[in-house]
Amino acid sequence: MTKKNFPFLLLFIACVLVTIYIFHPGYMDNDAVDQFEQGKSGLYNDWHPPIMSWLWGRLDQVIPGALGMFALQVTLFWSGLGILISLAAPTLKSRFLYLLIGFFPPAFMLLSTIIKDVAMAAALTFGFSLILYSEKRRSILLFIPGLVFLGYGMVTRHNATLAAFPLFLYSGIALAKIYSSRTGTACAAWKSVTLGFALFIIVFSAGNLGTRYLTKIKSYPIQQIMLHDLVGISIRTKTNLVPQYLAVSEQPSMKDLRRIYQLGSMKNLYWPDFTPIHFKIIHDPTLVGDLFNTWIREVVKHPRAYLDHRSKVFAAVLNIKGGKTCGPYYYEETIYKPKGFYKNGSLDNYYSDNPITNRLFGLIEPLRNSLIYRNWLYVLLSMVLFVISILVVLRSRSTETSLANAALALSASGSLYGLAYFFVATTCDFRMVYWNVFVTLTASIFLFSSFKRKKRES
Repeated sequence: MTKKNFPFLLLFIACVLVTIYIFHPGYMDNDAVDQFEQGKSGLYNDWHPPIMSWLWGRLDQVIPGALGMFALQVTLFWSGLGILISLAAPTLKSRFLYLLIGFFPPAFMLLSTIIKDVAMAAALTFGFSLILYSEKRRSILLFIPGLVFLGYGMVTRHNATLAAFPLFLYSGIALAKIYSSRTGTACAAWKSVTLGFALFIIVFSAGNLGTRYLTKIKSYPIQQIMLHDLVGISIRTKTNLVPQYLAVSEQPSMKDLRRIYQLGSMKNLYWPDFTPIHFKIIHDPTLVGDLFNTWIREVVKHPRAYLDHRSKVFAAVLNIKGGKTCGPYYYEETIYKPKGFYKNGSLDNYYSDNPITNRLFGLIEPLRNSLIYRNWLYVLLSMVLFVISILVVLRSRSTETSLANAALALSASGSLYGLAYFFVATTCDFRMVYWNVFVTLTASIFLFSSFKRKKRES
Protein backbone atom coordinates (compact mmCIF):
# COMPACT_ATOMS: atom_id res chain seq x y z
CA MET A 1 0.00 0.00 0.00
CA THR A 2 1.50 3.29 -1.12
CA LYS A 3 0.68 6.78 0.19
CA LYS A 4 -0.85 7.53 -3.20
CA ASN A 5 -3.44 4.77 -2.77
CA PHE A 6 -4.19 5.44 0.91
CA PRO A 7 -6.91 8.10 0.37
CA PHE A 8 -8.68 5.78 -2.08
CA LEU A 9 -8.54 2.97 0.48
CA LEU A 10 -10.12 5.24 3.09
CA LEU A 11 -12.88 6.20 0.65
CA PHE A 12 -13.57 2.54 -0.15
CA ILE A 13 -13.81 1.71 3.57
CA ALA A 14 -16.16 4.66 4.02
CA CYS A 15 -18.39 3.29 1.24
CA VAL A 16 -18.60 -0.08 3.01
CA LEU A 17 -19.42 1.49 6.38
CA VAL A 18 -21.97 3.93 4.95
CA THR A 19 -23.77 1.13 3.08
CA ILE A 20 -23.92 -1.05 6.18
CA TYR A 21 -25.12 1.88 8.30
CA ILE A 22 -27.90 2.81 5.88
CA PHE A 23 -29.24 -0.69 5.21
CA HIS A 24 -28.28 -2.73 8.28
CA PRO A 25 -29.01 -5.44 9.21
CA GLY A 26 -29.99 -6.20 5.61
CA TYR A 27 -33.37 -7.03 4.11
CA MET A 28 -34.38 -10.68 3.85
CA ASP A 29 -37.11 -11.70 1.43
CA ASN A 30 -38.86 -15.08 1.69
CA ASP A 31 -36.09 -16.85 -0.24
CA ALA A 32 -33.44 -15.40 2.06
CA VAL A 33 -35.39 -16.41 5.16
CA ASP A 34 -35.58 -19.96 3.80
CA GLN A 35 -31.83 -20.03 3.12
CA PHE A 36 -31.05 -18.56 6.54
CA GLU A 37 -33.17 -21.19 8.31
CA GLN A 38 -31.50 -23.95 6.30
CA GLY A 39 -28.11 -22.59 7.33
CA LYS A 40 -29.10 -22.65 11.00
CA SER A 41 -30.66 -26.12 10.90
CA GLY A 42 -28.11 -27.77 8.58
CA LEU A 43 -30.97 -29.34 6.60
CA TYR A 44 -30.40 -28.17 3.03
CA ASN A 45 -32.51 -28.57 -0.10
CA ASP A 46 -31.47 -27.60 -3.61
CA TRP A 47 -34.35 -25.23 -4.45
CA HIS A 48 -31.74 -22.60 -3.63
CA PRO A 49 -28.05 -23.53 -4.09
CA PRO A 50 -27.11 -24.79 -0.59
CA ILE A 51 -23.54 -23.47 -0.40
CA MET A 52 -24.76 -19.93 0.31
CA SER A 53 -27.00 -21.32 3.08
CA TRP A 54 -24.08 -23.30 4.51
CA LEU A 55 -21.85 -20.21 4.57
CA TRP A 56 -24.62 -18.19 6.19
CA GLY A 57 -24.92 -20.80 8.91
CA ARG A 58 -21.19 -20.43 9.68
CA LEU A 59 -21.42 -16.63 9.71
CA ASP A 60 -24.48 -16.80 11.97
CA GLN A 61 -22.32 -18.44 14.62
CA VAL A 62 -20.07 -15.39 14.63
CA ILE A 63 -22.54 -12.56 13.89
CA PRO A 64 -26.08 -13.81 14.52
CA GLY A 65 -28.79 -13.10 12.03
CA ALA A 66 -28.77 -11.20 8.77
CA LEU A 67 -25.92 -8.80 9.53
CA GLY A 68 -23.05 -11.25 9.00
CA MET A 69 -24.08 -12.24 5.47
CA PHE A 70 -25.10 -8.67 4.67
CA ALA A 71 -21.71 -7.29 5.74
CA LEU A 72 -19.92 -9.93 3.66
CA GLN A 73 -22.02 -9.11 0.60
CA VAL A 74 -21.39 -5.36 0.93
CA THR A 75 -17.67 -5.81 1.57
CA LEU A 76 -17.20 -8.07 -1.46
CA PHE A 77 -19.10 -5.64 -3.68
CA TRP A 78 -17.14 -2.53 -2.71
CA SER A 79 -13.81 -4.37 -2.51
CA GLY A 80 -14.23 -5.83 -5.98
CA LEU A 81 -15.37 -2.52 -7.42
CA GLY A 82 -12.52 -0.67 -5.72
CA ILE A 83 -9.86 -3.05 -7.09
CA LEU A 84 -11.31 -2.93 -10.61
CA ILE A 85 -11.36 0.86 -10.57
CA SER A 86 -7.80 1.07 -9.23
CA LEU A 87 -6.67 -1.09 -12.16
CA ALA A 88 -8.54 0.96 -14.75
CA ALA A 89 -8.01 4.51 -13.49
CA PRO A 90 -4.48 5.95 -13.28
CA THR A 91 -5.24 9.04 -11.16
CA LEU A 92 -6.76 9.45 -7.73
CA LYS A 93 -9.34 11.92 -9.05
CA SER A 94 -10.63 9.53 -11.71
CA ARG A 95 -10.78 6.72 -9.15
CA PHE A 96 -12.92 8.86 -6.86
CA LEU A 97 -15.27 9.66 -9.75
CA TYR A 98 -15.51 6.05 -10.93
CA LEU A 99 -16.25 4.81 -7.42
CA LEU A 100 -19.47 6.83 -7.52
CA ILE A 101 -20.94 4.23 -9.90
CA GLY A 102 -21.39 2.05 -6.83
CA PHE A 103 -24.09 4.52 -5.76
CA PHE A 104 -25.93 4.28 -9.07
CA PRO A 105 -29.49 3.52 -7.80
CA PRO A 106 -30.05 0.23 -9.70
CA ALA A 107 -26.75 -1.07 -8.27
CA PHE A 108 -26.84 0.49 -4.81
CA MET A 109 -30.45 0.04 -3.69
CA LEU A 110 -30.46 -3.74 -4.14
CA LEU A 111 -27.33 -3.96 -1.98
CA SER A 112 -29.81 -3.57 0.87
CA THR A 113 -31.10 -7.06 0.17
CA ILE A 114 -29.52 -10.41 1.00
CA ILE A 115 -30.47 -12.34 -2.09
CA LYS A 116 -28.79 -14.81 -4.43
CA ASP A 117 -28.58 -12.39 -7.35
CA VAL A 118 -26.71 -9.75 -5.35
CA ALA A 119 -24.54 -12.32 -3.57
CA MET A 120 -23.57 -13.79 -6.96
CA ALA A 121 -22.68 -10.38 -8.39
CA ALA A 122 -20.65 -9.40 -5.32
CA ALA A 123 -18.68 -12.67 -5.31
CA LEU A 124 -18.00 -12.63 -9.06
CA THR A 125 -16.95 -8.99 -8.82
CA PHE A 126 -14.47 -9.62 -6.04
CA GLY A 127 -13.17 -12.84 -7.55
CA PHE A 128 -12.60 -11.30 -10.98
CA SER A 129 -10.95 -8.24 -9.46
CA LEU A 130 -8.45 -10.51 -7.68
CA ILE A 131 -7.78 -12.38 -10.93
CA LEU A 132 -7.01 -9.09 -12.71
CA TYR A 133 -4.86 -7.86 -9.84
CA SER A 134 -2.95 -11.15 -9.70
CA GLU A 135 -2.28 -10.77 -13.43
CA LYS A 136 -0.85 -7.31 -12.89
CA ARG A 137 1.26 -8.32 -9.90
CA ARG A 138 2.10 -11.76 -11.32
CA SER A 139 1.01 -13.27 -7.99
CA ILE A 140 -0.30 -16.81 -7.63
CA LEU A 141 -1.22 -15.99 -4.00
CA LEU A 142 -3.80 -13.49 -5.25
CA PHE A 143 -4.92 -15.74 -8.10
CA ILE A 144 -6.01 -18.67 -5.90
CA PRO A 145 -8.52 -16.74 -3.70
CA GLY A 146 -9.78 -15.04 -6.87
CA LEU A 147 -10.58 -18.46 -8.29
CA VAL A 148 -12.29 -19.46 -5.03
CA PHE A 149 -14.61 -16.43 -5.07
CA LEU A 150 -15.40 -16.94 -8.76
CA GLY A 151 -16.37 -20.49 -7.84
CA TYR A 152 -18.52 -19.30 -4.94
CA GLY A 153 -20.27 -16.81 -7.18
CA MET A 154 -20.92 -19.56 -9.72
CA VAL A 155 -22.73 -21.77 -7.18
CA THR A 156 -24.93 -19.09 -5.61
CA ARG A 157 -27.46 -19.24 -8.46
CA HIS A 158 -28.48 -22.15 -10.67
CA ASN A 159 -27.95 -20.09 -13.83
CA ALA A 160 -24.72 -18.39 -12.71
CA THR A 161 -22.58 -20.86 -14.67
CA LEU A 162 -22.95 -18.87 -17.89
CA ALA A 163 -22.03 -15.65 -16.09
CA ALA A 164 -18.89 -17.23 -14.63
CA PHE A 165 -17.71 -19.05 -17.75
CA PRO A 166 -16.10 -16.09 -19.61
CA LEU A 167 -14.47 -14.95 -16.38
CA PHE A 168 -12.86 -18.36 -15.97
CA LEU A 169 -11.60 -18.24 -19.56
CA TYR A 170 -9.92 -14.93 -18.73
CA SER A 171 -8.49 -16.56 -15.60
CA GLY A 172 -6.58 -18.93 -17.87
CA ILE A 173 -5.02 -15.94 -19.64
CA ALA A 174 -4.06 -14.42 -16.30
CA LEU A 175 -2.57 -17.66 -15.00
CA ALA A 176 -0.58 -18.12 -18.21
CA LYS A 177 0.92 -14.65 -17.74
CA ILE A 178 1.81 -15.43 -14.14
CA TYR A 179 3.45 -18.66 -15.27
CA SER A 180 5.36 -17.00 -18.13
CA SER A 181 6.70 -14.30 -15.80
CA ARG A 182 8.25 -17.01 -13.64
CA THR A 183 9.55 -19.27 -16.40
CA GLY A 184 10.30 -16.73 -19.13
CA THR A 185 8.27 -18.85 -21.57
CA ALA A 186 5.31 -17.23 -23.31
CA CYS A 187 2.08 -19.19 -23.61
CA ALA A 188 0.07 -19.22 -26.84
CA ALA A 189 -3.37 -17.59 -26.75
CA TRP A 190 -5.23 -20.83 -27.46
CA LYS A 191 -3.34 -22.58 -24.66
CA SER A 192 -4.30 -19.79 -22.25
CA VAL A 193 -7.98 -20.12 -23.14
CA THR A 194 -7.74 -23.91 -22.86
CA LEU A 195 -6.21 -23.46 -19.41
CA GLY A 196 -9.14 -21.23 -18.48
CA PHE A 197 -11.59 -23.87 -19.67
CA ALA A 198 -9.79 -26.49 -17.57
CA LEU A 199 -10.03 -24.23 -14.52
CA PHE A 200 -13.75 -23.83 -15.18
CA ILE A 201 -14.29 -27.59 -15.36
CA ILE A 202 -12.34 -28.18 -12.14
CA VAL A 203 -14.16 -25.50 -10.13
CA PHE A 204 -17.54 -26.40 -11.65
CA SER A 205 -17.04 -30.05 -10.70
CA ALA A 206 -15.93 -29.12 -7.18
CA GLY A 207 -19.00 -26.90 -6.79
CA ASN A 208 -21.32 -29.68 -7.93
CA LEU A 209 -19.72 -32.12 -5.51
CA GLY A 210 -20.16 -29.63 -2.68
CA THR A 211 -23.79 -29.05 -3.61
CA ARG A 212 -24.52 -32.77 -3.73
CA TYR A 213 -22.79 -33.34 -0.40
CA LEU A 214 -24.79 -30.61 1.34
CA THR A 215 -28.18 -31.39 -0.24
CA LYS A 216 -30.33 -33.48 2.08
CA ILE A 217 -33.66 -32.95 0.28
CA LYS A 218 -33.92 -32.98 -3.52
CA SER A 219 -36.46 -30.41 -4.67
CA TYR A 220 -35.75 -30.38 -8.43
CA PRO A 221 -36.09 -26.61 -9.06
CA ILE A 222 -36.13 -27.15 -12.83
CA GLN A 223 -39.73 -28.36 -12.47
CA GLN A 224 -40.97 -24.76 -12.15
CA ILE A 225 -39.62 -23.96 -15.63
CA MET A 226 -41.14 -27.11 -17.12
CA LEU A 227 -44.53 -26.44 -15.50
CA HIS A 228 -44.53 -22.84 -16.71
CA ASP A 229 -43.74 -24.01 -20.25
CA LEU A 230 -46.38 -26.73 -20.25
CA VAL A 231 -49.08 -24.33 -19.07
CA GLY A 232 -48.02 -21.82 -21.73
CA ILE A 233 -48.12 -24.47 -24.47
CA SER A 234 -51.47 -25.77 -23.18
CA ILE A 235 -53.08 -22.35 -23.45
CA ARG A 236 -51.78 -21.86 -26.99
CA THR A 237 -52.83 -25.32 -28.20
CA LYS A 238 -56.11 -25.22 -26.20
CA THR A 239 -55.24 -28.64 -24.78
CA ASN A 240 -54.40 -29.34 -21.15
CA LEU A 241 -50.96 -30.95 -21.30
CA VAL A 242 -50.07 -30.70 -17.59
CA PRO A 243 -49.85 -34.11 -15.86
CA GLN A 244 -52.63 -34.72 -13.33
CA TYR A 245 -50.24 -35.62 -10.49
CA LEU A 246 -49.13 -31.98 -10.32
CA ALA A 247 -52.59 -30.77 -9.28
CA VAL A 248 -53.07 -30.13 -5.57
CA SER A 249 -56.71 -31.21 -5.63
CA GLU A 250 -58.76 -31.11 -8.81
CA GLN A 251 -57.17 -30.92 -12.22
CA PRO A 252 -57.29 -27.28 -13.40
CA SER A 253 -59.52 -26.61 -16.40
CA MET A 254 -58.39 -24.52 -19.35
CA LYS A 255 -60.20 -21.58 -17.78
CA ASP A 256 -58.26 -22.15 -14.56
CA LEU A 257 -54.98 -22.32 -16.46
CA ARG A 258 -55.67 -18.97 -18.09
CA ARG A 259 -56.41 -17.45 -14.67
CA ILE A 260 -53.23 -18.60 -12.96
CA TYR A 261 -50.86 -18.28 -15.94
CA GLN A 262 -48.64 -15.19 -15.97
CA LEU A 263 -45.89 -14.30 -18.41
CA GLY A 264 -43.71 -12.52 -15.85
CA SER A 265 -44.13 -14.88 -12.90
CA MET A 266 -44.83 -18.49 -12.00
CA LYS A 267 -46.09 -17.56 -8.50
CA ASN A 268 -49.78 -18.13 -9.23
CA LEU A 269 -49.07 -21.60 -10.59
CA TYR A 270 -48.02 -22.64 -7.09
CA TRP A 271 -49.25 -19.98 -4.66
CA PRO A 272 -52.27 -18.03 -6.01
CA ASP A 273 -54.07 -15.82 -3.51
CA PHE A 274 -57.38 -15.75 -5.41
CA THR A 275 -58.18 -19.43 -6.06
CA PRO A 276 -57.57 -22.78 -4.33
CA ILE A 277 -56.78 -24.40 -7.68
CA HIS A 278 -53.05 -24.62 -8.24
CA PHE A 279 -50.11 -27.03 -8.63
CA LYS A 280 -47.70 -28.59 -6.14
CA ILE A 281 -43.96 -29.02 -6.01
CA ILE A 282 -43.07 -32.70 -6.42
CA HIS A 283 -40.13 -34.50 -4.80
CA ASP A 284 -40.57 -37.99 -6.23
CA PRO A 285 -37.73 -38.55 -8.75
CA THR A 286 -39.95 -40.89 -10.77
CA LEU A 287 -42.59 -38.18 -11.19
CA VAL A 288 -39.94 -35.57 -11.98
CA GLY A 289 -38.55 -37.89 -14.65
CA ASP A 290 -42.03 -38.31 -16.12
CA LEU A 291 -42.55 -34.54 -16.05
CA PHE A 292 -39.28 -34.06 -17.92
CA ASN A 293 -40.30 -36.59 -20.57
CA THR A 294 -43.67 -34.91 -20.94
CA TRP A 295 -42.01 -31.50 -21.30
CA ILE A 296 -39.59 -32.78 -23.97
CA ARG A 297 -42.39 -34.46 -25.88
CA GLU A 298 -44.67 -31.42 -25.92
CA VAL A 299 -41.89 -28.95 -26.77
CA VAL A 300 -40.86 -31.10 -29.75
CA LYS A 301 -44.49 -31.64 -30.75
CA HIS A 302 -45.46 -27.94 -30.43
CA PRO A 303 -42.30 -25.90 -31.17
CA ARG A 304 -44.24 -22.86 -32.39
CA ALA A 305 -46.35 -22.71 -29.22
CA TYR A 306 -43.25 -23.20 -27.06
CA LEU A 307 -41.28 -20.44 -28.81
CA ASP A 308 -44.27 -18.11 -28.71
CA HIS A 309 -44.62 -18.70 -24.96
CA ARG A 310 -40.89 -18.32 -24.33
CA SER A 311 -40.51 -15.18 -26.45
CA LYS A 312 -43.38 -13.48 -24.63
CA VAL A 313 -42.00 -14.56 -21.25
CA PHE A 314 -38.61 -13.17 -22.26
CA ALA A 315 -40.20 -9.88 -23.32
CA ALA A 316 -42.05 -9.69 -20.00
CA VAL A 317 -38.91 -10.50 -18.01
CA LEU A 318 -36.98 -7.76 -19.82
CA ASN A 319 -39.93 -5.36 -19.49
CA ILE A 320 -39.70 -4.55 -23.20
CA LYS A 321 -43.26 -3.24 -23.43
CA GLY A 322 -42.76 -0.90 -20.48
CA GLY A 323 -45.25 -0.43 -17.69
CA LYS A 324 -44.59 -0.99 -14.01
CA THR A 325 -41.13 -2.28 -13.15
CA CYS A 326 -41.11 -5.60 -11.29
CA GLY A 327 -39.44 -5.33 -7.89
CA PRO A 328 -36.74 -2.73 -8.57
CA TYR A 329 -35.89 -3.01 -4.86
CA TYR A 330 -37.63 -4.16 -1.71
CA TYR A 331 -39.69 -1.18 -0.69
CA GLU A 332 -43.38 -1.24 0.11
CA GLU A 333 -45.95 1.53 0.23
CA THR A 334 -43.34 4.30 0.58
CA ILE A 335 -42.11 2.81 3.88
CA TYR A 336 -38.96 0.73 3.92
CA LYS A 337 -39.66 -2.64 5.54
CA PRO A 338 -36.52 -4.69 6.01
CA LYS A 339 -36.84 -8.14 7.48
CA GLY A 340 -34.11 -9.79 9.47
CA PHE A 341 -32.81 -11.40 12.62
CA TYR A 342 -33.21 -8.20 14.55
CA LYS A 343 -34.44 -8.38 18.14
CA ASN A 344 -35.26 -11.05 20.69
CA GLY A 345 -33.57 -13.78 18.64
CA SER A 346 -36.38 -14.22 16.14
CA LEU A 347 -37.15 -13.51 12.51
CA ASP A 348 -39.67 -10.73 12.29
CA ASN A 349 -40.84 -7.84 10.14
CA TYR A 350 -40.08 -4.36 11.37
CA TYR A 351 -40.01 -0.82 10.09
CA SER A 352 -36.67 0.84 9.68
CA ASP A 353 -36.03 3.31 12.48
CA ASN A 354 -33.24 4.97 10.48
CA PRO A 355 -34.56 8.28 9.05
CA ILE A 356 -31.75 8.33 6.45
CA THR A 357 -32.91 4.96 5.11
CA ASN A 358 -36.51 6.04 4.78
CA ARG A 359 -35.55 9.35 3.17
CA LEU A 360 -33.25 7.61 0.68
CA PHE A 361 -35.93 5.20 -0.49
CA GLY A 362 -38.37 8.08 -0.67
CA LEU A 363 -36.00 9.99 -2.96
CA ILE A 364 -35.43 6.98 -5.24
CA GLU A 365 -39.10 6.00 -5.42
CA PRO A 366 -39.94 8.35 -8.35
CA LEU A 367 -37.26 6.58 -10.43
CA ARG A 368 -38.62 3.07 -10.07
CA ASN A 369 -40.49 3.17 -13.39
CA SER A 370 -37.93 5.23 -15.27
CA LEU A 371 -35.53 4.08 -18.00
CA ILE A 372 -32.75 3.22 -15.52
CA TYR A 373 -34.96 0.46 -14.11
CA ARG A 374 -35.75 -1.22 -17.42
CA ASN A 375 -34.37 -4.76 -17.47
CA TRP A 376 -33.90 -4.83 -21.25
CA LEU A 377 -31.57 -1.83 -21.14
CA TYR A 378 -28.80 -3.66 -19.28
CA VAL A 379 -29.02 -6.85 -21.31
CA LEU A 380 -28.86 -4.77 -24.49
CA LEU A 381 -25.92 -2.70 -23.21
CA SER A 382 -24.06 -5.88 -22.22
CA MET A 383 -24.39 -7.10 -25.81
CA VAL A 384 -23.37 -3.75 -27.30
CA LEU A 385 -20.31 -3.59 -25.06
CA PHE A 386 -19.45 -7.16 -26.05
CA VAL A 387 -19.40 -6.23 -29.74
CA ILE A 388 -17.36 -3.09 -29.07
CA SER A 389 -14.90 -5.05 -26.93
CA ILE A 390 -14.36 -7.60 -29.68
CA LEU A 391 -13.63 -4.86 -32.20
CA VAL A 392 -11.23 -3.13 -29.82
CA VAL A 393 -9.34 -6.35 -29.05
CA LEU A 394 -9.09 -7.36 -32.72
CA ARG A 395 -7.96 -3.93 -33.92
CA SER A 396 -5.66 -3.08 -31.06
CA ARG A 397 -2.00 -2.82 -31.92
CA SER A 398 -1.07 -1.90 -28.40
CA THR A 399 1.05 -4.17 -26.28
CA GLU A 400 -1.31 -3.39 -23.40
CA THR A 401 -4.73 -4.90 -24.14
CA SER A 402 -5.61 -6.24 -20.69
CA LEU A 403 -8.29 -3.57 -20.12
CA ALA A 404 -10.06 -4.38 -23.37
CA ASN A 405 -9.75 -8.12 -22.66
CA ALA A 406 -11.28 -7.60 -19.21
CA ALA A 407 -14.13 -5.61 -20.76
CA LEU A 408 -14.64 -8.42 -23.26
CA ALA A 409 -14.82 -11.03 -20.50
CA LEU A 410 -17.27 -8.96 -18.44
CA SER A 411 -19.54 -8.07 -21.36
CA ALA A 412 -19.52 -11.68 -22.61
CA SER A 413 -20.50 -12.75 -19.10
CA GLY A 414 -23.41 -10.32 -19.01
CA SER A 415 -24.55 -11.21 -22.53
CA LEU A 416 -24.65 -14.95 -21.88
CA TYR A 417 -26.32 -14.47 -18.52
CA GLY A 418 -29.02 -12.17 -19.90
CA LEU A 419 -29.79 -14.05 -23.11
CA ALA A 420 -30.12 -17.36 -21.26
CA TYR A 421 -33.28 -16.01 -19.64
CA PHE A 422 -35.07 -16.74 -22.92
CA PHE A 423 -35.08 -20.41 -21.88
CA VAL A 424 -35.13 -20.33 -18.08
CA ALA A 425 -36.75 -17.12 -16.80
CA THR A 426 -39.78 -17.47 -14.52
CA THR A 427 -39.97 -13.98 -12.98
CA CYS A 428 -39.63 -10.38 -14.12
CA ASP A 429 -37.95 -9.02 -10.95
CA PHE A 430 -35.25 -6.43 -11.57
CA ARG A 431 -32.81 -8.50 -9.50
CA MET A 432 -32.63 -10.91 -12.44
CA VAL A 433 -30.47 -8.42 -14.36
CA TYR A 434 -28.47 -7.14 -11.38
CA TRP A 435 -25.29 -8.71 -12.77
CA ASN A 436 -25.95 -7.01 -16.11
CA VAL A 437 -26.14 -3.65 -14.33
CA PHE A 438 -22.70 -4.19 -12.83
CA VAL A 439 -21.25 -5.52 -16.10
CA THR A 440 -22.53 -2.47 -17.99
CA LEU A 441 -20.90 -0.06 -15.54
CA THR A 442 -17.53 -1.77 -15.16
CA ALA A 443 -17.05 -2.84 -18.79
CA SER A 444 -17.75 0.75 -19.85
CA ILE A 445 -15.03 1.99 -17.49
CA PHE A 446 -12.51 -0.55 -18.82
CA LEU A 447 -13.26 0.31 -22.43
CA PHE A 448 -13.07 4.05 -21.76
CA SER A 449 -9.74 3.63 -19.96
CA SER A 450 -8.49 1.44 -22.82
CA PHE A 451 -9.34 4.18 -25.33
CA LYS A 452 -7.54 6.77 -23.21
CA ARG A 453 -4.40 4.62 -22.93
CA LYS A 454 -4.40 3.94 -26.65
CA LYS A 455 -4.68 7.67 -27.32
CA ARG A 456 -1.71 8.40 -25.05
CA GLU A 457 0.35 5.71 -26.80
CA SER A 458 -0.48 7.24 -30.19
